[in-house]
Amino acid sequence: MKKFVGFIFGAALIVSGLLVSCSNGSDSTPVMGTNSGEHKSASGKYTVLPAGTDGTAGTSWTYVTFGLWPQTIKAANVTVDENITETHGMFTYCKGSDGEWYVKAMENACYRGVKYSDGTDVKENSKNSYRWFKVEPIKWRILTSDYNGTKKKLLLAEKILVGGQYYDFSGVPRTIDSVDVFQNNYEHSKIRAYLNGLSYQIKPKVDAVQTTDETFGGKGFLQSAFTDAEQAAIFKTTVDNSARSTNPDSDANLWNSGNNRYVCGNTQDKVFLLSEQEVTKDNYGFALYDQEGVETSRIRTISDYALATGVFYENLPGGCWWLRSPQDFAALYSHAVGCSGHANLYKVGGRVNSNDAGIVPALCVE
Repeated sequence: MKKFVGFIFGAALIVSGLLVSCSNGSDSTPVMGTNSGEHKSASGKYTVLPAGTDGTAGTSWTYVTFGLWPQTIKAANVTVDENITETHGMFTYCKGSDGEWYVKAMENACYRGVKYSDGTDVKENSKNSYRWFKVEPIKWRILTSDYNGTKKKLLLAEKILVGGQYYDFSGVPRTIDSVDVFQNNYEHSKIRAYLNGLSYQIKPKVDAVQTTDETFGGKGFLQSAFTDAEQAAIFKTTVDNSARSTNPDSDANLWNSGNNRYVCGNTQDKVFLLSEQEVTKDNYGFALYDQEGVETSRIRTISDYALATGVFYENLPGGCWWLRSPQDFAALYSHAVGCSGHANLYKVGGRVNSNDAGIVPALCVE
């Protein structure tokens, strides 16, 4: 079984490669959506949920829905019409008999025995099996109404929405602008490209030619989850990637005296991952990094769609999910939150080319 102290390593998985077009009548060839970002009718407008709504931090915080994403396995009594379609970034939506939209994805369970919320098995990749997932509003918790002094609200998704790699390859640094860029560099990571719909540089081995991967260009999470109008409401944020951000909020010098040789410069992003510092902030509703037992405010349950994309699950409170902070001891590792909500470096570690961790996006709104 693939497991390492609450975090597991596994074979590489290209997130977008799971998606298949439902309008061409073929289930056998994984393809990407090709639109330029237009949305016809499906919309996930920003909606504040009623006071007292329960979530990862209980009922005293504010939760909203914003954007749309495939999440729950299709009910057995629903049929899908593959002739009624809409294209949303990387996705082709198809209309269900219940009036809802659905997305088809290839199943890739992390190991045998993983089950969807309806009790059916998640098939392994070798089975070459496809399932439909209902497109639903994304639920977020507002962590603060003044993110880093910008007067913008910081939103964090309440679930693990999809699985994915931090970067494709584990052994070779890249050279960008005459500088060595290591595998846990967030600025040039696959996961940042996926979140924002960007291209990024890859180099699979030492003697390989470095190339530009444009898989997510204009069709990443941002363009797939939000309409053009919704994207315009998302604030382009200066994301702090300093060494300080890689240590817990309670102790700036806890690991390696506060130094981290793998940090990158600040980035300008509409969608991003939280840092080690942010995910341990008390005023964001999080416990200390070394909280014993189960830390509920950091636990993220795994959507059915995320299970299909390979996120690790083993009867634990939640799933592991990526942070943007590189670990300081090796270029192959990034920080992550564990299945029980721990954010402790010595209990949780993420190898960058593993796809078994999940993605919990964060963003800022006006």
